[in-house]
Amino acid sequence: MAQVVRKEVLREFLAHEIRELGRIKQALNLAEHIPAIDNLVLAVVPVSQGDPQQVASALKGALRDSDVIFPGENYLLLLMPGTDSMGALHLLEGLADFTGEDFRSFVYATYPEDGESPEELVSDLRRKARARLGLELT
Repeated sequence: MAQVVRKEVLREFLAHEIRELGRIKQALNLAEHIPAIDNLVLAVVPVSQGDPQQVASALKGALRDSDVIFPGENYLLLLMPGTDSMGALHLLEGLADFTGEDFRSFVYATYPEDGESPEELVSDLRRKARARLGLELT
């Protein structure tokens, strides 16, 4: 079951997760690319019907224990550690199937491809959300 956390601590969560990914890879002395260790995804899903906090509470059972939901004003941010771009598509499309048509629109940024720091990742996600969803992330 995913955790629901205030979006004000998103950057701290991202920084922690990025450091944790590096620590695990180094501790295991791995050179090859392993998505479960090398990647994380930050996604945004608009919420046009209902209160995002209530929607987040309803969705947390549909996501993995490692996932974190950050409710915004009219959207949800989803932090999905150990997930690459293909995994994000699979999880987000599954979420759309679970919830219905309202969740068919989403964008995401993948670490490290779209940003190697919390600031870069959030900036890329903001740009995509504005361009593809017409959504301003605050």
